[in-house]
Amino acid sequence: MRVPRRIFSISVGIMAVCWLLPAVAQACRCLAPPSANFGLEKSDVVFVGKATNVETIEADGWIYGALKQAMGSQYYEFETVRATLEIKTPIKGAGESPVTIETSASTELCGIPFKEGQDYLVYAYNSPEGELKTDMCTRTDTAARAADDIADLVKE
Repeated sequence: MRVPRRIFSISVGIMAVCWLLPAVAQACRCLAPPSANFGLEKSDVVFVGKATNVETIEADGWIYGALKQAMGSQYYEFETVRATLEIKTPIKGAGESPVTIETSASTELCGIPFKEGQDYLVYAYNSPEGELKTDMCTRTDTAARAADDIADLVKE
């Protein structure tokens, strides 16, 4: 049985387009984590703190998000986690306690999986919207896993 030339051409064209298009979603990709001192230098706020409240903010959806953005309000393109942390050890730029940090709710989008009651070493940056944010591409981690960083940063 012979496949008509037109169907074959369309099939090859569709496969070529699919192959050439970039992937829609990619897992979190960061360069190797910087050293503790480099992370300190590049971050706006660094501290050790305990997560006291962790809440999830649902994504706004593209229509509602577009309306919020047009009105000058902050919108959430992706599901976001807002964590409140009590500062235990301020290291750089940490103001009054508690501090609110935002991160993606998905580790695939480099979000930090904050858990209430857990201690963290947080490297945060100020977003254009004025929120403190962090992600896996900083050195933010649980205090237990970041013990060496904490020892290096606190002794300075």
